[in-house]
Amino acid sequence: MRELVKQYLSRSLSRRYFVKRLASIGVPLAAAKSIVQSLTPFVHAQDGQAINPERVKVFQGTGAAAFAEQLIASGVQYVFGNSSSGDAPFYEALVDRPQLKYILTPHEGPGAAMAAGYVKASGEPAMAMEAGAVSLFNALGQMYNAFKEKTPLIFHTTSSGGRGMGRDGFEQVADPRQMVTSVSKGFWAARRADMIPETVRRAIKLAWTPPYGSTYVTWQSDFNRETVRTQVILQEKLDPRMRIRPAPTEVERAAKLLVEAKMPLMIVGDELYKARAVDKAVRLAELLGMPVTQARQVFANFPQTHPLWVSSPRFRLGSLPFAKNPDVVINVGNNLRRSGSGSRFPSQVKFIDMRIEGWSMGNVITTEVPLVADVAYGLEDLIAAVQDIMTPTLKNRVTERSEQVRTFTERAKKLRSLVTKNPDWDQAPLLAERLTYEIAQFADRDAIVVHEAGSIGLEGFDFDPLGGRELFFYFGGIHLGSGVGTAAGVKLARPNQQVICLVGDGSFLFGPTALWNMARLELPVIVVVYNNHAYAGPHNRAISTIPGGRMVQTGRFVHDYLGDPDMNMAYIARGFGVEAEVVESPAQLKEALARARQSTREGKPYLIDAQVARRGVAWAEKPWTPAI
Repeated sequence: MRELVKQYLSRSLSRRYFVKRLASIGVPLAAAKSIVQSLTPFVHAQDGQAINPERVKVFQGTGAAAFAEQLIASGVQYVFGNSSSGDAPFYEALVDRPQLKYILTPHEGPGAAMAAGYVKASGEPAMAMEAGAVSLFNALGQMYNAFKEKTPLIFHTTSSGGRGMGRDGFEQVADPRQMVTSVSKGFWAARRADMIPETVRRAIKLAWTPPYGSTYVTWQSDFNRETVRTQVILQEKLDPRMRIRPAPTEVERAAKLLVEAKMPLMIVGDELYKARAVDKAVRLAELLGMPVTQARQVFANFPQTHPLWVSSPRFRLGSLPFAKNPDVVINVGNNLRRSGSGSRFPSQVKFIDMRIEGWSMGNVITTEVPLVADVAYGLEDLIAAVQDIMTPTLKNRVTERSEQVRTFTERAKKLRSLVTKNPDWDQAPLLAERLTYEIAQFADRDAIVVHEAGSIGLEGFDFDPLGGRELFFYFGGIHLGSGVGTAAGVKLARPNQQVICLVGDGSFLFGPTALWNMARLELPVIVVVYNNHAYAGPHNRAISTIPGGRMVQTGRFVHDYLGDPDMNMAYIARGFGVEAEVVESPAQLKEALARARQSTREGKPYLIDAQVARRGVAWAEKPWTPAI
């Protein structure tokens, strides 16, 4: 028997002759066919060669167990889910696979935000597992955020199937893939139970192929219970590891433009953070004495204490306090998706665009030099090209420009410190600026700040992705309710760093259930709610849209007031098992921050409901609704 198997595996025997030989030595036909079926995967790999057991494992068990095995092989450690009876076989599979941990989340939205926060902070894959297709509706907002932020998060649901498929049964959606068409990078449905691992591999592979993005997989719930024989493959054997270098001729053109520029300007973006290439951006800026800015992104992508950093505007080129009229602009890793007519560069400005997301280059801004590349490789090549053509005369120009930028940044820092001279600095309720200032003074030097608090300024935090404070901003998709969940996921991934979540009262109400996860998992996050009892952003934008209109004249604002009755966020937090308090004055705030530090040292989260003064034009003190 052993010799026959060896000959079959080496293809010395055909399948038919192998069965005949087995029968000739007394093996029943049914048993012979079963043996052939078990050996076939080892004979026919995808490349036509024998399977390497180190990269492929033939697995036999339930479809749900095969799902769990493939997640483990793909490097997934956490599944963030909202429980479903249809997924019971998967939960059963987890009992004997402790390396794959299930995080139960009370609501799909904050749960998916927690998964996304973990992915962004760890750089490792994770899955948001929703309780059937109908639960996907609650998670779509966070899928949209992941899609816009380029977060490689994989979403999964099952659908009630079997004989009732297509009969408008309980919790059935005709085709859940249609729901995610515009908010995911790709989506698949496994057609058979044995295709579950393959479907999962495709989703993870595409999500983690730059530019990153969310993906979605689904299959019928009865597939989870079926017994299958299938392949589980290590993800590292499938990933393209796409690292693209820019075209050398384009690199040379870009270097020449930058070296000869009178006032070059660098814009940085999230691809730098994800590629761990911030140090290379710093090196290029220093070589050229080039000021650096950033259009709003998810991460802080340049050290804000560096003398070449000239602030982060709501990006219009002319709004920069320094380098208002650059002659050459290089964008490194920022997709500039908010580039409307107001932020197009004048025709005389030469624009160099370096990023992996090549499809959108030139869509809004005319590009002189396109550099489609992994920004780490692109910067390496560009630095070398600049060094090759740098002359002593050009170096002197760089030194002069560097001093000009340094002088500006030192003066700007002194001007920013004047915020403490505000005559209302000590008022109660707190000024938003005072609240932010105190948190910046309080935060650890390597703290991670998760920001979903609207348009508050964060200049005092001095973010530095090279070992200092880091920022996780909600700007990408702007579907509210992500802040608290994201902070929980970040702390799960970075347990040894302080995590502070800044969230507006309106945003907080979209997703407070992640507080329960903080308490349950002992994730010591400090949550600060900017509670001005209003949707301040919509209020001020409505006034700016219709200045002097009837809303302003009458004080009748139907869309923004959250007071009367006021909502007590500390009560909400305590209901989820998180210690909390309400503060109104600077003195109360400082005491609360000290208690928050002690609480987190003990492994417990803490929430501060900070009463913040409303700012803007013509606030109504009472809600108004038309007579009904």
